[in-house]
Amino acid sequence: MNVMKRAINNEYNLLFLLILFAIGISSCNKKEDIDPLEEYAEHMTLVYISANNDLRSEAIKSINLLQKGFTKEVGGKLLIYAKMSPNVSYMLAIKPNIGGNLTLDTLKIYNNTNSADPHFLKQVIHESRQLAPAKSYSLVLWSHASSWQPPQNLSVTTKSFGVDSGVEMDIKDLSSALPEDFDFLMFDACSMASIEVCFQLKSKARYILASPSEVLSTGFPYETISNDFFLGSTGLQSIAQKFIDYYRKQPGIRSSATISLIKTDLLDDVALQTAKLLSNKPPVPDYNKSDIQKLNFDPKTEISAYDFISFLSHNYHQLDYIDLKESISNAVVFSASTDSFFGNPIEDFCGLSVYLPESGDVLKPYYASLAWSQQTGWDKLFTD
Repeated sequence: MNVMKRAINNEYNLLFLLILFAIGISSCNKKEDIDPLEEYAEHMTLVYISANNDLRSEAIKSINLLQKGFTKEVGGKLLIYAKMSPNVSYMLAIKPNIGGNLTLDTLKIYNNTNSADPHFLKQVIHESRQLAPAKSYSLVLWSHASSWQPPQNLSVTTKSFGVDSGVEMDIKDLSSALPEDFDFLMFDACSMASIEVCFQLKSKARYILASPSEVLSTGFPYETISNDFFLGSTGLQSIAQKFIDYYRKQPGIRSSATISLIKTDLLDDVALQTAKLLSNKPPVPDYNKSDIQKLNFDPKTEISAYDFISFLSHNYHQLDYIDLKESISNAVVFSASTDSFFGNPIEDFCGLSVYLPESGDVLKPYYASLAWSQQTGWDKLFTD
């Protein structure tokens, strides 16, 4: 098995039976209409799993671990949207049954929808709030991802978040689909703690929890973090710490992980300080890349990602970027990594990756359209 979030398919029929067993679907609890859960909760977390792809088996494991780790005493609601087969998907809730034990209840069934469609994502978010109203909300996005890249219909074979039947979601469309009131966004997906992604989504949540590098297919240790979804910023730091502790204990190349917690209201200052730096001291056209810490480690990753502060330290005098460095450090409230990733040492890690343009880069027009480029002029690093 490829240990990235790109797992090999199992036999479909066996998998389908496993899905039925894992989510406990029965005719007695199928609901086609919105039927709200009883009480108004303090907080509701929606885990949105887009796994109609080669991540089906990992999705089943994640659902089982979410159920195993969640306890009713936390006073919140945990909903799961899961798409793991071509034609049907489910809205599930982890809730007590008649005996008081936690079980998966099917709240809604969707037919012939695409989980990578931003309009459908928007619908699911809206309906999750009807089904489980709360005082505050958060969202976990679980799927394939590769940072800010444009979708295939822009003539570049790349993706941002989610893949379902070959359809992929653009990061700008993802931003448009999301409301602006989440407590946090968490990505169980590769390469989403880039400055480009976080800046594009900064108005959508108070915090973003993600990895700037790839994420192994085992993902997050949900059996230990499910309750932390409901504990505010302290819970988010706990999730990040448990994530990195889990991978630091893994053997061999499986001890490979990075994680970051970003406070989004501080990203405007990162952009401001970046724009000032580029205006006053732009790097030379042949700026140095050779010694900068790379944060993409899988040869299949189609876009390069570099540690933001590592780039600065190798291309500017320290006094030139001291304000930007402080701004990045303030915005990244937690960052940690394993010592290496697939055997490649991680010597510099600030918690945010950044893209470094190539000469004649075909991504230039799209990159220039991102909020990060428009705010900072970072696309001017592209050389024609």
